[in-house]
Amino acid sequence: MNHSPKVLVVEDDVQQARIIQLRLMRNTPPFEVLTVNDAPAALEKLAKDTFDIVTLDYHLPSTTGLEVLQNIRKLYPHIPVVMLTGQGDEQIAVQAMRHGAQDYITKAPEHFDLLPRVLTRAIRENHLSQQLEASRKRYYDLFHNANVAIFVLDAETFHIDQMNNSAETLLAIPAEVWSQKAFFNLVAPEQQALIETFFSNIKKNGRAEADNVKLITPQKRVIPTEIIGCLVHAANVEFIELFVTDISEKIKMHRQLLLSQQRLLSLFNGITDLICVINNGFLLQMGNKRYLEFTSNTARSLEKKMCYQALFSAEKPCEGCPATKTMVSGESHFHEIYHNHHIYHIWTFPMRNLAGQPEFIVEYTKDVTDQKEMERQLIKSEKMASVGLLSSGIAHELRNPLNIIETVRYTIENDLNHQFPEIDKKLRSIHANVQRASAIIENLLRFSRHSEFVKEKIDVIALLRNTLSLVNKEIQHQNVKVTTELKNTPRVILNIDSLKQVFLNIILNAVQAMPNGGDLSIRNYVGKDDQWVYVEFRDSGVGISAENMNHIFTPFFTTKGPSEGTGLGLYLSYTLLKREGADILAESREGKGSKFTVKLPTAAQSAEK
Repeated sequence: MNHSPKVLVVEDDVQQARIIQLRLMRNTPPFEVLTVNDAPAALEKLAKDTFDIVTLDYHLPSTTGLEVLQNIRKLYPHIPVVMLTGQGDEQIAVQAMRHGAQDYITKAPEHFDLLPRVLTRAIRENHLSQQLEASRKRYYDLFHNANVAIFVLDAETFHIDQMNNSAETLLAIPAEVWSQKAFFNLVAPEQQALIETFFSNIKKNGRAEADNVKLITPQKRVIPTEIIGCLVHAANVEFIELFVTDISEKIKMHRQLLLSQQRLLSLFNGITDLICVINNGFLLQMGNKRYLEFTSNTARSLEKKMCYQALFSAEKPCEGCPATKTMVSGESHFHEIYHNHHIYHIWTFPMRNLAGQPEFIVEYTKDVTDQKEMERQLIKSEKMASVGLLSSGIAHELRNPLNIIETVRYTIENDLNHQFPEIDKKLRSIHANVQRASAIIENLLRFSRHSEFVKEKIDVIALLRNTLSLVNKEIQHQNVKVTTELKNTPRVILNIDSLKQVFLNIILNAVQAMPNGGDLSIRNYVGKDDQWVYVEFRDSGVGISAENMNHIFTPFFTTKGPSEGTGLGLYLSYTLLKREGADILAESREGKGSKFTVKLPTAAQSAEK
């Protein structure tokens, strides 16, 4: 107490009041003292001022000290009261104590020296009592208003001594219903052993935790909970305090989270392109199912590798790696990589943390080799269509000067009447070359426009045999041996003249590729889906270099001598087949011969379309 204690002395004897006042004011430390001589004056002072303690004489005018004490305790319960009684009034003092007096003193000269100590002790005890009461009230409020359910158990019997409001709400029952009943009765039967071990650990270690303990309410509702237990010692008695949390919502959210993770994982693994997650040091964190299959890894082994090691078996990051750029800029990037005869498109995206900073990098890889090949073929087809259109225009323009040249040649020949053999020889050379040029122009005109002939069902075997008979003399002259392996196959649907021209071009090219003789084998077969018939021509000729293989279907490209070919045969064959919904494939190695395969749609396939 930092201030001087303030005392209200209630005494009807003025002399006695003065003695008490002087004694208290001379004390060290001194008291601040106010005196009144009757009950109404005392109550009036208490209503207007604040006092630390009251001394109350038992004998007062018109009333007794006990009645005044009762009024003070009723109106001002926090103010301590010390009763002053005359000699022989100890019994009255005892009654005063029972009615709430803090202490009492019997009036006598020697007892007044005790008064300061009694008052000081009474004030201190009252202050401690108020602190204790405030502490008890705080504990009570904390206990009953806590959001978590709290149970206080006897440490020996595990019976419930107390439970707070949250515990009552959790079980949907009032505390008195479960008071002095064992906590075991709340736990699911299959978890009795679990709760026994839990209590044993509390008594052994002073604290324990239990997860997913199922409590069963009287209404048979099962509540999953988490429980924290502590051993408490109070007045030589042990208690167990349990803090019980309902985790129903937590379990529900956990299940929803697992379901979301499962759905995302299914989506992640369902993507047929390659997806992986790497850190800023290129170390793989995870990959989808396709990535694991492509790199021949498991999820565990993948996490020990760098992305460039797993994907390309490289020793350092790829040149132009987009992941490096994403690490620096925090933005997505793209790069095209050529590896092992495949073309890959790689996109990288930042994976940000909760603070919005890039933490990992998502790498999306797509094999676009087939797509690029299709684009290349499309560009090639478009170029060929343009060349065809250009060739048609050129052919029309060349026809007139060729006709004029042939007419002039014919006139000169008639005018000279074959009188000059040297001139006749030159005129015949002009005529031959005009005829050759006219044939080239005719071919260009024929193949630059869509065929006017209708498609029909064709017997491939019959057409092959007919074509071979047309060039039999050339085959024999070149000392070429032809072997056939022809099987009955479904009829194909195509223009028969176009297909005959294709077969003729391929056979003549094969014969010309074997100037010293060789073998030509021809076979046919049906594809696995019964939608295509394949005709394969394989020769043992000089073959085609890798460089020239990229140009064999280009118009006017030829490796033959000036008088042996125009470079239009394979180009026209390719154009004819593509236009009719078919295809031609070529394989060759220089010095090892060539293989050309014609892919033809069956009549059944055309009917479906």
